[in-house]
Amino acid sequence: MEHSIIYKKDGVYAAFPQLDHMPDDRLAASFSISYKRDHTVIGEWAVYESSDGGRTWSTSTDPTIPHNWPAPATREYSDRFNTVLADGTYICAGTTGWQAWDLSREEEARSLGMKTHTHRWDPDKIAVNPMKLVAQYSKDKGQSWTRNEWDVPGFNHICSFSRGTLLEDGTVLLPVYGTETDGKTRSMLWRSSTNGHTGWRLIPMGNQSSVMKVGEQAVVETNPGTVLSLARNAAGYFVQMWSDDSGKSWSDPLLTDIWAPHSPPDLTRLADGRILCTYGYRRQPMGIRAVLSNDGGETWETDNTITLREDGGTPTQTMAITEIPDMESLRISGAGFRERLSSTLVRGLYPSENARPDLGYAISTQLSDGTIVTVYYITLSDAVTHCVATRWEV
Repeated sequence: MEHSIIYKKDGVYAAFPQLDHMPDDRLAASFSISYKRDHTVIGEWAVYESSDGGRTWSTSTDPTIPHNWPAPATREYSDRFNTVLADGTYICAGTTGWQAWDLSREEEARSLGMKTHTHRWDPDKIAVNPMKLVAQYSKDKGQSWTRNEWDVPGFNHICSFSRGTLLEDGTVLLPVYGTETDGKTRSMLWRSSTNGHTGWRLIPMGNQSSVMKVGEQAVVETNPGTVLSLARNAAGYFVQMWSDDSGKSWSDPLLTDIWAPHSPPDLTRLADGRILCTYGYRRQPMGIRAVLSNDGGETWETDNTITLREDGGTPTQTMAITEIPDMESLRISGAGFRERLSSTLVRGLYPSENARPDLGYAISTQLSDGTIVTVYYITLSDAVTHCVATRWEV
């Protein structure tokens, strides 16, 4: 394993990197530079490029890098799927995501039905979520763009997840998940027609129990028209869903034997046809792991799980414990005891401005020489949350 730092700076929370793999084998990692732990992802957008297979990284404004294509806000950059179609058309699709607004516009945001949050480090701003789906395309290599937006009714939260794919027939598939106004969770797919930039449809992914909280799915085409999805959920083991009609309809979710609690997957089809799943491992020892499938995702070699590293798990710099739980509040019994105990401990040990240590959101690609490069975020013993790349082979 060969590790390299993409970006690390004292006092900065750099997390949730995205990865572009260019036709000439250049790589680009992009992420939000935030000044406190930030899961709304509304910091400053940064793009770093590597021309040596992920060994070294430097800032880049190259307009051919998909994560340098225009977006109105940082979170949209982070959540969308970008690709270039066979005819050279640039495509971006996803959700608008969280945006930073002036605090004076809070009532306006609420009147528009937007979900709002306190801004993590700027008291004069708020974070708002317009809850719109987006698709934009350019037929002149980014000189001009055609953009469409759609409101999504009936949800109080909706988010795309960038682990989409371009099918052999030209169809774009992008995972979407959300919470309806009645509290039920849903995982869906944002799907184009075979021309890649029109005919967008929001499609449910199988029948799902709301208590499973299926979301943050990844998709990969294992054979022409056959698409595999793995997803994060409340059970801790990834669930698996299949489509045999290029993403138009989906099987109900089934549990796999890949143990990855509180962490989403990434799926990559390797040159030899094997399917690679990489993910953050959020149990001690915390780190980054991977498993392979030799049969198109039907089964996984969990007995041969690959550990890229296991030195994570330190809370980030802004996570100092400043409160202790109110033990009197734990004097409860009955069916709600475990849930109340858990939430009270978390609230007490990790106040609203802090959080539990986390890592992961790994994304992998395979270079032309067979080397795999995986990018992710991690916090080591110095408590600086940063973005990293690992070069490795299978």
